[in-house]
Amino acid sequence: MSKWSFVLFLTVALSVYAAMHGFVYWRLASGLSLATGERLLLKLFLAAGGLSFIAGEFFSRLTANRALLCVGSVWLGMLAISLAVFLVEMVLSLLIPQQRRLLVLAALALVFLVSAFSVINAALGPVSRERRIAIPGLPPELDGFTIVQLSDLHVGNLTSMRRLRRFVEQANAMKPDLVRVTGDTLDGEVGRDGKYCEVLGALRARHGVAAVTGNHEFYAGIDKFMELCRCSGWRVLRNESWVIDGRLAVIGLDDDTAVRMGAPGPDLEAALRPLAAGIPKILLYHQPLKFAAAAERGIGLQLSGHTHAGQIPPMDLLVRLTYEFPAGLYRRGESQIHTSPGTSTWGPPMRFLSRSEITRLVLVSPGTGKESGG
Repeated sequence: MSKWSFVLFLTVALSVYAAMHGFVYWRLASGLSLATGERLLLKLFLAAGGLSFIAGEFFSRLTANRALLCVGSVWLGMLAISLAVFLVEMVLSLLIPQQRRLLVLAALALVFLVSAFSVINAALGPVSRERRIAIPGLPPELDGFTIVQLSDLHVGNLTSMRRLRRFVEQANAMKPDLVRVTGDTLDGEVGRDGKYCEVLGALRARHGVAAVTGNHEFYAGIDKFMELCRCSGWRVLRNESWVIDGRLAVIGLDDDTAVRMGAPGPDLEAALRPLAAGIPKILLYHQPLKFAAAAERGIGLQLSGHTHAGQIPPMDLLVRLTYEFPAGLYRRGESQIHTSPGTSTWGPPMRFLSRSEITRLVLVSPGTGKESGG
């Protein structure tokens, strides 16, 4: 990103951020008919909250300051929830203006309830979920082959080493044949930190760990991601394929963000070219896109992430409106796509209608009746 592009992005982002605060102030100050002194206190409260996020982001780039970053990130989450709730309140207040004060108070209470639940729900960590996936052409000897999917770990200042170890222990307890990491593994300056390599290198699977890039790998620096994978003993697939024991092809594509950073970007044809016809194929691709193309080329399963299932309002609704396969398992003909809601969180450490997830995928032959519903 050029200097001027960054300045433009920052200007737009801060303007939107300020406008969100202004909207919340307007709904509260006018809806509750606050006096002059009360309005001043509300302005100071909103300003302090708004600055907490900016300060957390700034100082986290200078030194590890998880507490301030966490406070600022939760504030951002509460602001987003406030935007969604007060938009609904505004519509209701137009319909029944005589109840406006009551509606504003109810909206304010709802913001705090949803925010508190979302923080607790995210703090519980990922659930373990199992899905049985029928793969066309799967050799009988691979029936029951187990994959553990991790996605969107976002290893950085808000991911403590204790939490990361918990992810690894949870994944190892599933006794996978293969671990697949579908992008957005890191944020910030962690690629060359040996302590992260030590923890991530403790992932255990019979065939090791295969990973692909996500958009955050390119934001943080692709060299940092490659170094993190190298010191962790992970195999990175960048528009290439890997055949396990000559019987199962794992295909990995670069994220689309690579193009904006001057790299080639995803190339499915290049990754498929070396493969023999008829071999069962599984695609790792960070964003839940290109599924139609994958299905047309006989790929039995696509593993993606990126969406986080939206995490909190209004993003959970926007994700479902934006993506055809926002979270969960979907089918097209004989092909399926599994979009992980993410093993961790990004931005606010909050989740409302979803849980973080570590998924155990058991491959089975079609027609056995052992597969999960799509």
